[in-house]
Amino acid sequence: MSYSDDESLPGECDWCHDDRGLCDRPHLDEDRCFSIKLKETFDVETLIPCHARRYVLERMGFEDHESMETKKIHLRTHHGMDFEVNLYNSESVTLFGCKKWEALCRMYGFHEDMLVTMALGDPEIEQDNMDIWVLVDTPPILPLSYFHSSKNVWKMVDKTHYTNGSELTYQEKNHLIAFCTDLENYNIYNQTPQHYGQYVPLGHMLNYGNYHGDTLRIPMDCVPHLMYQNGSLDVLNIHPGHPTNLNCPYQISKRSGDMLIKEWKKCMDSRKEVLGSKRKRSARIEDRMISILHNGESGSILFYAILP
Repeated sequence: MSYSDDESLPGECDWCHDDRGLCDRPHLDEDRCFSIKLKETFDVETLIPCHARRYVLERMGFEDHESMETKKIHLRTHHGMDFEVNLYNSESVTLFGCKKWEALCRMYGFHEDMLVTMALGDPEIEQDNMDIWVLVDTPPILPLSYFHSSKNVWKMVDKTHYTNGSELTYQEKNHLIAFCTDLENYNIYNQTPQHYGQYVPLGHMLNYGNYHGDTLRIPMDCVPHLMYQNGSLDVLNIHPGHPTNLNCPYQISKRSGDMLIKEWKKCMDSRKEVLGSKRKRSARIEDRMISILHNGESGSILFYAILP
């Protein structure tokens, strides 16, 4: 081990780089638990701290702790998530580092310097012996469907802007992912001319602050660059098989940069299927909607849908 000159501050372990001063005392908490302090590149590879490494290797069935070996183990959470990940061992270190480990990190919003507590499976239960439980108190921030979608959809979901009251739970984000996937498929099928810039989806709660006097306000963060100050746009609900196309004039505020879409009442009155449901109804105040503004050679389009 290497330690800093100041004895009051723990140094960094030469092998696992843990800086909590624990690696000179091999142990598990309650004979099952250990924690990992995430480093900058944690989503690429995360080392098991030396003080817990021996116990992890024993419980996971590694026979020679100093040889190169890889095993597939299950990382489980109490939210019902189960990721089969690779656990790599070499002469001096053991680590997680694969696409499914990266997916778990993204699903729960892990970040640098975060402490992640893990618990080894019960050795008395054979089917639990190859499991490591990841003890996270907060629910996931992304659903599994996110990882089964395209990278283009990932970019859209990651850039989504939410106004007050429109935030989605990880389960509700299934609707957002479905909407972005429908948009991607629509553009491919209809050969929609390329968008200038990147899509920024908007999660919006309809209220009298953003919908007033037949005008809907779209925040500046979601307004594409290079749009004309005044113009008209198609308002398109692309629920598969049931597109509804309306046209509304718009104006971009010189002061705030927000887009003001006029004649929005006809969009409110249009009866459409709610995302994830076959039930048709018109939009109303306090509904949440998802929208994406497209600006390309063929003109401007607002793709939208109402959330359940």
